[in-house]
Amino acid sequence: MDRLWAIKKDFDPFGRVIPGIGASGLLPIARCTYYRCPYCHWIFKVTWGLSSSLLGSGERACWHCEQVFWDDSNEWPEMSSQDRYSFLVPITVAGYLAAVLIIGGLLIYDHLYFQNSANRVDPAVAVALVLPLLVWVAFRSVQVIRSIRRYNDRGKGAAA
Repeated sequence: MDRLWAIKKDFDPFGRVIPGIGASGLLPIARCTYYRCPYCHWIFKVTWGLSSSLLGSGERACWHCEQVFWDDSNEWPEMSSQDRYSFLVPITVAGYLAAVLIIGGLLIYDHLYFQNSANRVDPAVAVALVLPLLVWVAFRSVQVIRSIRRYNDRGKGAAA
């Protein structure tokens, strides 16, 4: 039996409101892609940013109608380097990382230029800014490890 592919739809809210700006990539954070079940059209995944890469075996069972279809996902070893980067650092995380680096640079510049000793608020701010990034890296690392295990188990099952 041949399975259907998931329906992928890109949504750019500023593409029609401000012609040219949304398409040129100045507002990519507002763009999203959503995936629908090809049988019941239930939305099963929404991703933000310019590109999206899904991690998985390639087939998915719909939560709503329980039909199995292809969802255009790959396991970690099968992904291209661009897909890996998009999975690890989507546009929202890249923007947050850039903000953390800019704020950190400004704080360092402030301390070096004014030669102030660090106060008790700076470490708390640093932890508050960096902690979400550490949680994100831990979360994605677990997903990558699980994907590599699934890929290796699939190889062992085919060899046996």
